[in-house]
Amino acid sequence: MAGVERIRRFSALTWIFGTIIIAVIAFLVFPQVVVNPRTGDVYVGDPAEGEDDWPWLVDDPQEYRIVDGMLRGTAEGGFLRLEGDAEMLMFENAEGVDKADWVSVYQQQGVEFDVDSEAWQYPGYLGSLYADGQVLVLPGAQDGLLWFGPSLTDWTATVTTPEVRPMGETVTGQGNAVLLYEGEALSGRFQHTGSGLFAVSAVTVGGWDLLVNDADDVDVRASWKPTDRVVFQVESDTGDGTWTIALDTPAADPTPTTIPTPTPTP
Repeated sequence: MAGVERIRRFSALTWIFGTIIIAVIAFLVFPQVVVNPRTGDVYVGDPAEGEDDWPWLVDDPQEYRIVDGMLRGTAEGGFLRLEGDAEMLMFENAEGVDKADWVSVYQQQGVEFDVDSEAWQYPGYLGSLYADGQVLVLPGAQDGLLWFGPSLTDWTATVTTPEVRPMGETVTGQGNAVLLYEGEALSGRFQHTGSGLFAVSAVTVGGWDLLVNDADDVDVRASWKPTDRVVFQVESDTGDGTWTIALDTPAADPTPTTIPTPTPTP
């Protein structure tokens, strides 16, 4: 019996150790995975090979230009110049990027190319172009750069100026929307009733965060980093749902209460 017990313990330890080794190998070897917030589809790409994949580290990066509403990218990656205070841009995959690949998009504030310069600012991730994927870009107050990472093949994206709807503390609607908020709120309640997808992303200058990614009846709270303006990209065009976004304004400092001095009686 003692021998059987030792064998069991040895087998258990071997199984645990083997599971850990497999998990580590899978983490290092398995390709990157991204989920399409519109459909829930899972896209798989090649594993990152390290810092060499960052387009701003290329010695002579290729400059892209928008021609007739189209951006033609290359497998090596490149950059696009952004004018300060320009209109928002919506990039949508048109050709060349499928479920086997995607193009990572980053926004840099400033136009410095020397990464060792004190004026260089690290680019922020904005999302990826993949099958049915969109990337919304909010230009900063000054000129900047939009970087596109390397991919398996050359690709093409359509570039449009989305219709932007300014919003206050509360807004209700149906379908897709691009909402611009300029206020002090840092969190809010996101509700959806009915059927279909309900996804909300918070887009800032050089930043992107998926706040909500659900379907049908949804009632969640989410927050974002402090910023002077934030754009909520709502995707809700797959059903008949109605959505409401109610933001929370930080409470102001309480007004001190003045205690009246009693009038002395003669």
